Amino acid sequence: MRFVGVVCLALLFSCTTVVGPPKEKTLPPPKTSAILDRLGARRPAVPFRYDRNLPMVPRALVLHSTSGKSLYSAMLAMERRGQAVHLIVDRDGTLYRLTDSLELQGRAARGMDDVAIHLCAVGGEESELLLNVAQWKRMAEIVRILCEGYAISVTNHDIVGKGGVFSHAQAKYRHGGWLPNDRLEPGEGFARNIIEGAGGKYYPEPEWKDRFGDGWHLVRENPAANRARGELTRGRGLTPTPRAALKSVERTPEGLLVEGRRLRYVDRGKIEIRGVVLHFTATKTYDAALNALEDRRLCSTFMVDTGGAAYQILDALDDKPAAAGGTNEHCIQIEIVGLNESALLENEAQTEKVCEVVAELCRLYDIPKNNRDIASLRGIFSHGQAKKRFGRSAWLWGDEFDPGEGYMQRVIEGIGGRYHPEREWKNRASEDWIFADDDWMP
Repeated sequence: MRFVGVVCLALLFSCTTVVGPPKEKTLPPPKTSAILDRLGARRPAVPFRYDRNLPMVPRALVLHSTSGKSLYSAMLAMERRGQAVHLIVDRDGTLYRLTDSLELQGRAARGMDDVAIHLCAVGGEESELLLNVAQWKRMAEIVRILCEGYAISVTNHDIVGKGGVFSHAQAKYRHGGWLPNDRLEPGEGFARNIIEGAGGKYYPEPEWKDRFGDGWHLVRENPAANRARGELTRGRGLTPTPRAALKSVERTPEGLLVEGRRLRYVDRGKIEIRGVVLHFTATKTYDAALNALEDRRLCSTFMVDTGGAAYQILDALDDKPAAAGGTNEHCIQIEIVGLNESALLENEAQTEKVCEVVAELCRLYDIPKNNRDIASLRGIFSHGQAKKRFGRSAWLWGDEFDPGEGYMQRVIEGIGGRYHPEREWKNRASEDWIFADDDWMP
């Protein structure tokens, strides 16, 4: 009995040592506490679990919506993803606080979490949110109080400097975190109501700071910005006609490129070739595609016409293209004339020529015949895959685009390679991708 008692005592001591005292609840810092009291924020009836404990000094607000989810459905969706907004306003205007402090980082908008308080509206599309006057007026009041408390500028002018009040859409334009077929809620009309309702100044997109400059994942172009990319100094009528670099492209009897099919382009230097990126032109004709590239100061290495003829349109294969952000430094770019993926898939002669060109490039530069690892830039990739990984495009909407993954499978398997569907792309779930591997976010 004495032995049993000693064992029980030892077990009891061991258990109490492992369990320890209950964890104390984190108290918000004095400024957060005072602001939350002023806002009248309450805790939801169901506790919200979020363990990120990184301090920050707020200098921005980001506006979100639940994209149709109810308060508790949105909370559950965020918990499952390890995401969090600081504050959420229900449809009736009730304000709930989800985090212990406004001065700890949330996780709801890439590139902004280290400086931003996230404020979310329970609701669906922008049209619905705008009709709920009580809710958006309450949010405007909250924004006014937060901006006063943390000396935040009540304007959406400068997301580059990350100071002000911004829609989640504006944050995505700059920093990424898109979803396929993203509806970009809560919308700029809603953001305008909130900012102006809080006594601030709303700027339309063309007036955002440096909107036509570099560093945006959703690129906006205008003629002045295009001209600023440089003068057309190489190509058709500007430099001597070079010899064709591949057997699979059109040439004169002397072995030279076809002068009338060459592109005029900006000299951006040279590249070390590792891979290939395929595009469709979204045009019906070769000439329309050529003109569009020149007007926009863009360039690709090859263009394959609808009749099945391939043309080298840059002077040399290692001339740096400007066609797919994040890949231009190491990838040859191939334009395929056609309005969309369906047009390409229906054109067998053109597809066979694309396969011939790609196969020759793979032999010449030892390029892997697969699309698994776009981060390495070694392989054969769609512009769509490049956009999902690197962004930097004027078109980031849609799930399957440019030239389409069905077409990519046809080409890669057509040259004896292995096509990987998106779920097999290397590290697809990581946040290195501009497109999130998900179907919802606040």
